[in-house]
Amino acid sequence: MTAPTSVKGFVDPYTLGTDFGSLYVDLLEHVPDLTWPLSVPVYAKMRRDPQLTAILQGWTLQLRRAQWQIDPAGCRPEVVSAVADGLGLAVAGADKPGAARLRGVSWSEHLQAALRALTFGHAAFEMQADVSSGKALLSGLWERPQWTISHIHVDGKTGLLEGITQDAATNLVSPQIKADRLVWYVADREGANWAGTSLLRPAYAAWLIKEEMRRVHAIANRRWGMGVPVMEALPGTNPTSGQMTEAMQLAAAARSGEQAGAATPPGFTLKIQGLSGSVPDTLSFMRWLDQQMSRAALMGMLDLGETPNGSRALGETFVDAFLLALEATAEAVADTATRQAAARIVDWNWGADEPVPRIVVSGVGSRREVTAEALQMLLASGGLASDPGLEAWIRREWRLPEREGMAQPKPTAPGVDLPDKDEKPPAEPEQEVAAAAKPRPRSRRRTQQPSLFDDDDGESDAARIQQQWDQAKARLLRRWPKLAAPLVGELADQAQAAVEVGDLGLLGQLQASAGVVAALAVPLRKSGTDLAAEAAAGVVAEAAAQDTVIDVPAEPGADRVQQHADAVARIIAAGYASGAARTSLQLAGAAPQEVRNEVERHLTELGTSVNGLVGDNIGSLLSAAQFAGRLAVLEENPATAYRANETPDRNTCDPCKAINGTEFQTLRAALAAYPLSGQHAACEGRSRCRGFIVPIF
Repeated sequence: MTAPTSVKGFVDPYTLGTDFGSLYVDLLEHVPDLTWPLSVPVYAKMRRDPQLTAILQGWTLQLRRAQWQIDPAGCRPEVVSAVADGLGLAVAGADKPGAARLRGVSWSEHLQAALRALTFGHAAFEMQADVSSGKALLSGLWERPQWTISHIHVDGKTGLLEGITQDAATNLVSPQIKADRLVWYVADREGANWAGTSLLRPAYAAWLIKEEMRRVHAIANRRWGMGVPVMEALPGTNPTSGQMTEAMQLAAAARSGEQAGAATPPGFTLKIQGLSGSVPDTLSFMRWLDQQMSRAALMGMLDLGETPNGSRALGETFVDAFLLALEATAEAVADTATRQAAARIVDWNWGADEPVPRIVVSGVGSRREVTAEALQMLLASGGLASDPGLEAWIRREWRLPEREGMAQPKPTAPGVDLPDKDEKPPAEPEQEVAAAAKPRPRSRRRTQQPSLFDDDDGESDAARIQQQWDQAKARLLRRWPKLAAPLVGELADQAQAAVEVGDLGLLGQLQASAGVVAALAVPLRKSGTDLAAEAAAGVVAEAAAQDTVIDVPAEPGADRVQQHADAVARIIAAGYASGAARTSLQLAGAAPQEVRNEVERHLTELGTSVNGLVGDNIGSLLSAAQFAGRLAVLEENPATAYRANETPDRNTCDPCKAINGTEFQTLRAALAAYPLSGQHAACEGRSRCRGFIVPIF
């Protein structure tokens, strides 16, 4: 099939003759005053209406408050730097703000002007580059206001924008500013209509009628607000024309005030005559017109207090629909800025084949207030102690400071996730079981110091310890819903009882009974002591690999493990009680059974994550158990020296990377760096880092 090299149809209605011109007005815009460019002054007036001003502010302020960044994925650093520096945007992942500068564009000011496309349907900016440094760097995006544009040039066959003209007296054959120099934002473009469709267009009829009603209401108040003075002739009198003239002058001169008064001519009485009968309720009609304007912009929540129907659930529905529209608009702005601004900066310097960093937006309409409750929920759900990519995303979305030493994710091609060089693909369950059961052959004596990453069978001691820890944690988490069921049921019953008696203060006293906590500690003790025994056996194997025979003490580290397990059981129970109270307070006013069901659901979900309240505390217990088991052996079988071992990958914090490989001459010196918790004393990565002491016999 031969590819077409030309087009024959027409898409620009302006070029198709007078007959089609009238049809264009009927199809695309039936109000002549709203056809471009006549629409520009009309929308300029409309945006000053209080209701429409609130609508526009609701749209633009939310979009300006969002987080706009450069996504560096798949692009070279120098390309990303040129685009970010020219547009005044931060690079995603580099959360520390850079120094202020005068060059380039202020994205905040540019975005404010670009969002006027919502008001007028379009917004135009002319690009300017600075080539004094040998590179073409963006130095300006100069606004070309809508009321200064006299003609929009469009290719009649393709419908593509060719440029604009501001000087109406110039030759209109070619554009004054060509499209390749323009950044053109357009709202709801249809075909070749690059003038766009204003957000205010559906509100035009309501605004026009409201303007008339406002004038009528003002005149009615001035004319009839206090009534009209009337001079009425008494029955049986026959006033002369002079008396009628005098009475009329008195009525016209009548005014209210502290010193006001009047003396009527003989035969007349003065009355203040008001309106009689019913009159149109102009204010209610104007409120209804305002509601139509809000509805046209998907902002019905502005009028919930003015309508007969309204509820919290309905308000949330309005907000959800509004936020979806905001997100779509933000993505359209980001796409236009990427294709027309960022892409041209790259094309100027590196050609059309160079990948272009995208402009991305996040946090549209979100609230980023950092509260103690929000942080507690993030910690409980594992949000701030999970994998580095997720933690970096949360910190970026919430504008939290970046953790010192956290490695930034490496840029990759769009849609491709490359594994870290230090990461190994997860093994299948059958492979894990087989590897755990595989006997470790005795290594021959080496002349050099033993290496944890160079065993004869290709399996490191670090990998074995990590595998034992992972398997123990997985086994315990699989059983956790059943183990925690009595605790969940007890706290749910207490929450239901507090709601039934109507005393929310009792929710602050929720706590698990001693018997339930003790029962919860039993499986924690068992898992910890079993893992401590495996860790102790591992030290014996490491010594055997160095041709040294040592003994394993009975129940290595059991006392320390049991104390840690009891503490973890109490910590988890206290966290469950806090979660039950918080959930109950959020449902204040709901039925007691509904509160109980929600508390039970929330507490059950706490144990489903590998991190969070349950996962992190269990992981801490198991790490301490491994350390206690190894320490029990080393205390009875002193080694010649001890080496700190930290697996250096992108999950490891800088202090742990720095101490990796450090040798200590005594066990006391090693324990000073690795206290009884088994973790490096200066560790900043918490559960992300799990180092241990390697004995050298």
